[in-house]
Order: sequence, then C-alpha cells, then structure tokens
Amino acid sequence: MNLEEKIRELVLEVLKKYLRARILVVVTGGRVNADVSIKELKSLKEEQDVAYSLLFTRNAARIHDVEKIAEELGAENVFIDGRDDIDVKEFLKDFKAVVIAVLSRNTAAKVANLFLDSITSQVIVDALMLGIPVIAARDAADPRLKPWQDLGFVWMGEGLKGAFAEVLDRIERYGVMLCGASEIKGEVLKALSGKREEGERPGPGQGKRVYVDKKVITREDLALLKEGRDEIHIPRGAIITPLAADFIWENALKIIVD
Repeated sequence: MNLEEKIRELVLEVLKKYLRARILVVVTGGRVNADVSIKELKSLKEEQDVAYSLLFTRNAARIHDVEKIAEELGAENVFIDGRDDIDVKEFLKDFKAVVIAVLSRNTAAKVANLFLDSITSQVIVDALMLGIPVIAARDAADPRLKPWQDLGFVWMGEGLKGAFAEVLDRIERYGVMLCGASEIKGEVLKALSGKREEGERPGPGQGKRVYVDKKVITREDLALLKEGRDEIHIPRGAIITPLAADFIWENALKIIVD
C-alpha cells in the first residue's frame, strides 16, 4: 500500500467516525408494544451505521430484560437511572438523537410538568434544550390506543382521556416527536437526515431556514437543501468538507453557525 492509499484509508476512517450516528435509547417501565420498538430499532441498526447506548429507568431495569435488549441492539453502553452518576449535559454531547423506545405514562407526565427528579426526565428535557432531536414511541403512554383497550382499559371518562391527551400534547409542543412503536424507525431516520424545517420567516419574498444537524457537512448535503433557502444553519464545530466549501462559495450560500 503506497502513501496515497494509506492517507485515503486514514481519511475514510476519520470520516466514518464522525459520520457514525450515536443514539441514546431510553427505556422506561412501559410494556405496551415495547417489543415492537426494540425490533424496529434493531432493524434500523442492521440498515444504518448507528451505535446505541441504553438508558433504563429504575422501573424499566426491574421490568425489562436489560441484558437481552442490550444484546439485541448491540449497545455500546448501558446506564441505569439511580445506579450510574451522569453529568447530563456532558453526557448528551455524544449523541445525535435521543430515542425513547418505550415512553411510560409516568415519564410522560414528569416531562410534561418539567419534574426533573430523575436522570431520564432530565435527559429528555435537556436534549430538547440542546437542540438534540427526541423521538418517542407513545404506545405505552397513551391509554386511548387500542392495545390498552385489548388489555381491558375501556372505562375511561372524558376527563381522564383529556388529561392523558394534554400530557402528550404538551410534550409534543416542547419538541418531542411522538409516533407509534411500529413507526419509530422511520421517525429516527428523518431525524438523522439532519433536515428540520422551521417554517416561513415573516416578510414578503423571504424563504425558509433549514437546519443541518451533522458533524461533517458534505457537498451533497448542501446541494439537496439550497433551493429556496435564505439560510442554512449548521452546528458549531461542524466540519465542512473542501467540496462543500467550494459549493458554498459558488452558490453564494448564507451559512449560519449555531
């Protein structure tokens, strides 16, 4: 292998390290369709270059088979709320997305009311505050769904239904992307694409902003996003490849570093 080939191999390894998506998977004590979420996340790992770390609530560690889930998802690390001491802000910097594979009623209520009395609720709220996408399977947190009726929970009055709806609506307004357990793979893929529309800015003739949440920005990323955009926002510290830099100059793109 000559020097040029060695350099190319080294560059590819470095890029692979930067481009690999590290995802924090949060598992709560909810049971409804938990197996479906894990199956979907396992399928995602088989298709994409992702690396999982797991965070279990105390209740989840008692209810679910921690070792089995870690093995299924090929987890790099496993953390348990109450057992592991975590500096949440520093901890979250390693992850491109936070996925709540199983969102329970208890965790949903805590997040909705900003009760940060556990690592789990802190992780979810702080991830939102840091701009990290949070995707949650709602099945175990929404007793209005059919799986709950199949379990016999059919006698809820309108007040109780409304209360559960308000909890989920509130955390969705905070920025949590709620979905069904069977849809979680697709929602995570959308988050990993780095495209997050903020909508129209006020004023005539003004286009949209778009956010590219990637550590390495390529020419292809920018080529897909430039049409009709006034601003393209990228994370502070992101690496812009030489071809991407040329593309920015050639198209006079306005790049905002957040």
